[in-house]
Amino acid sequence: MFPFDPFTYYQFVFWFAAVGACIGSFLNVVMYRLPQGKSIAFPPSFCPKCGHSIRWYDNVPVFGWMLLGGKCRDCKEPISVRYPLIEFLCGCVFGITAWFVLPLL
Repeated sequence: MFPFDPFTYYQFVFWFAAVGACIGSFLNVVMYRLPQGKSIAFPPSFCPKCGHSIRWYDNVPVFGWMLLGGKCRDCKEPISVRYPLIEFLCGCVFGITAWFVLPLL
């Protein structure tokens, strides 16, 4: 028998997708900084063009990029679509996995 009511099931799927998007955001940091020999822990997220720190409310996976129109709040230079795309894809992988695995519990 299905272990959750439908509302709870959708909440779990959404939660897993959100966690996946956050992991995708961290993967973006790793992919950008490690090849350059930079720390993945410090400094906090910053614009790759001007170096300004990204504010916490602009650093929400996928939505922050969309709300800013794909541009840095400070220098107005475009930020690559690669960042939200990786966040979105990781969120989808986690959400789809939850969609199929949760009913098996």
